[in-house]
Amino acid sequence: MKDRALFLLSVHWPRRTAAAAAVVTALSMLAGCAGSPPQADAMAPHAAAATSEGTSPSFTVSGAVGKRASFDLAALQALPAATLTVGSNTYTGVSLWTLLNDASVGLKPDTAVRNPVLSMYAVVVGSDGYRAVVSLAEIAPESGNRVALVAYSLNGAPLGRNGVARLVMAGDVRPGRSVARLAAIEVFAAQPSGR
Repeated sequence: MKDRALFLLSVHWPRRTAAAAAVVTALSMLAGCAGSPPQADAMAPHAAAATSEGTSPSFTVSGAVGKRASFDLAALQALPAATLTVGSNTYTGVSLWTLLNDASVGLKPDTAVRNPVLSMYAVVVGSDGYRAVVSLAEIAPESGNRVALVAYSLNGAPLGRNGVARLVMAGDVRPGRSVARLAAIEVFAAQPSGR
């Protein structure tokens, strides 16, 4: 499946093949198509976070980080704020890259791997179970430098029924990676098939 997807991408979008390859690989791993399928519990969001479609006053960050952390509105607002305008809406929040590199979380890349961030990704989960994958290479300042915003405000007002926070991606053609009612952010490092 992965090889067919890469072939189709290279034929139709030759300039985007490298970026597409990273996305297809991450999605293949998520779907269990590449190498060994991930453990079921490794892919499941925090049990309390995704039990209903309601909103939660906080969300967790876990996985390949130095320390599991929980963020509520006050904790988000204590971090450096950023804004992102999508259409006629202006979101205020925290860059996902900034959040993951905050001292309370701290990315934990595999130092035995060359350019470890290039093989890392985050699975962003809403309280309804909706998931989106963000490659850390696409948001790292030294590589893709795209804006992925963990928004806590829309046009100057709280998100209300969309929860304490939501993920908003800059530059996506369609808003499929916009995750409302943020419940968890899980960071993973893709492992070579021989590991």
